[in-house]
Amino acid sequence: MRIRLQPWAFFVLLAAIVAFIAFSIERYRHGSVLSDADMVAFLPQTNATTFFIDIAAMRQARALNLLTASAPAEENDYREFIQETGFDYTKDADAIAGAAANGQIFFLMRGRFDWRKLAGYTTRHGGFCRSSYCRLPTTRPGRWASFRTNHSGVIALAVSTNPEAVLSLAPANPNHQKPIPTDPVWVKPAHSLLSDPSSLPLPARLLAISLQFSDRVTLSLGRGGSNTAPFEVKLQARYPTAPMARTTCTQLEIDTRMLKLELARERQQPNPADLTGLLASGEFQVKGNEVLGAWPIRQELLNSLQ
Repeated sequence: MRIRLQPWAFFVLLAAIVAFIAFSIERYRHGSVLSDADMVAFLPQTNATTFFIDIAAMRQARALNLLTASAPAEENDYREFIQETGFDYTKDADAIAGAAANGQIFFLMRGRFDWRKLAGYTTRHGGFCRSSYCRLPTTRPGRWASFRTNHSGVIALAVSTNPEAVLSLAPANPNHQKPIPTDPVWVKPAHSLLSDPSSLPLPARLLAISLQFSDRVTLSLGRGGSNTAPFEVKLQARYPTAPMARTTCTQLEIDTRMLKLELARERQQPNPADLTGLLASGEFQVKGNEVLGAWPIRQELLNSLQ
């Protein structure tokens, strides 16, 4: 039996086929929501300090206050940004991957945002938008914020002297992607930052000096081992040889003891509610050619950040 389509039915079927092809092409071009590893793979990998924050996990654990000591929503510029764009990273962002390299900063953010409102904010503040790309001068002369969206639920951002820096972000070959840490927050400092840590705060500077001869360093924030210390900062540093790892471990232990002695000299004890308690609680061990460290984050410190 032959089926004959009415003219209107034929055009409806043709339109459906065209729409399906267009949807398939668009899905292929833009892809689904990027995974954590995919987001990191977009970032510069050479001599870059890379980091990742699973904001959704930190929000669920009620630990976002660990990531910022101040409340940006209280600042006038940020409050204005929220009002005009409807985007508040503490509520609308789910994950951020970032990299700092060669005086530039790159981000990929996964979450919920309104592109039209972001574009409107850009043009109202002296910027320019075209299709899925925008650029905006920053408050620092000669530097630009450029951003674009080409994946569902993900926006890419760059801050650089190059107003089109965000266009340089491209995904790495899937066969060359490296595994990323499983903790919700981590940072891998560039070797150049460890070898010249003068721009870091003093505690971080001392840690960087101890780690500057490592091949690779990862600092992460994850779950702790007790109710009194629900989170902990973890260190994993790999060295060319086991003796170098043992030397670094000894140096980190000496630095921790020196901090305690300095506090005792000033008739103080490490305070679990501030940075002294965190740094003085560090414990270290050597595993092969790696140094592993942990600094428990006690509940008193969490309470002080509320």
